[in-house]
Amino acid sequence: MADETRPPDEAPTDKDSKEDKTTPEREAALTGKAPSGSSKSGTTVPASSSDPSKTETAGGQQSTAPQPPGGASPPVGDPTKGPSQADAEKAARIAEARAKAAAAKQAAGAKPSPPQPGAAPAGAGAPKAPVKKKEEGPKPVDASNHSLVKHLRQKLDGAVIEATEFVGQLSIQIERSRIAEVCDLLKSDPETPFDYLSDLTAVHFPERLDAPFEVVYNLYSIPANERVRLKVRTMAEDGVETVSGVWPAANWMEREVYDLFGITFKNHPDLRRLLLPPDWEGHPLRKEYPLEFIENQWTARHLPEFTDVQREQLEQRRNYGLEELSMIEERRVREIFRAGKEILSKDK
Repeated sequence: MADETRPPDEAPTDKDSKEDKTTPEREAALTGKAPSGSSKSGTTVPASSSDPSKTETAGGQQSTAPQPPGGASPPVGDPTKGPSQADAEKAARIAEARAKAAAAKQAAGAKPSPPQPGAAPAGAGAPKAPVKKKEEGPKPVDASNHSLVKHLRQKLDGAVIEATEFVGQLSIQIERSRIAEVCDLLKSDPETPFDYLSDLTAVHFPERLDAPFEVVYNLYSIPANERVRLKVRTMAEDGVETVSGVWPAANWMEREVYDLFGITFKNHPDLRRLLLPPDWEGHPLRKEYPLEFIENQWTARHLPEFTDVQREQLEQRRNYGLEELSMIEERRVREIFRAGKEILSKDK
């Protein structure tokens, strides 16, 4: 600016000389912008060239500067390499990794992610598939045409009431007064050699007032490898005829049924209780029998009160070896039961 206002023949002053000596570095310090040329002092300043790795010296020659580790940094003020682009590249890499993870999860057969709150469920409004009914199990079928049933009806007319078959098991209901006759025929007849009484038991049906008890005979034929089940309905007082004369093993089986159900067996050689004491009251396998401890004459007679004096005497006898079988806990059974304590847990 000083050269334009000065006359042509006037020499430059000191003030003008100072203004002319302004270097690019000074200009950069004053303006805050990077210099675009070189200074007169010989220092190298990046030129406005497309290659940032090249620098220009004071003599106008270009030289290649050594690259720092990791490559040269981007030029100052380049908007294409700013922080916003770096964040965008990072987000793109994260999105790519998530896409790969989702694809791998889907390929492995993973369950779909749960729906977001507020989002409409997939397939909303579509009709639901009909509920498949549970298949019914096998049911008893009529076995009137079975060869064994026909044989019994042919030999003993009126002895067979009905016959059913369930899962290959033949069951025949027999007239109560003819059970011993039927069992003798099944054992002695060569066509039906049921020579083994495998079990004899009973079932209680309280709702069936005319015949609440049903005696069951499970027979087995060792030569023919066949089974048959005989059933007899009766009242407890009427009972049934004993079959101990056909199979001697029925002696104790019938005694057990008599003990636990109270069903009598006519003409039995020794019908008495088998598991419970002779003077026990009631029959435990009947449906009306209570499950918990009850007080009766037997408990009062055979489970007396256990006093402190008796406890001390029993402890002394055990300490001296005079009593080995009787224990204090056994004498306290009635006391424990009367207190309402549970010895064994019951299904509730």
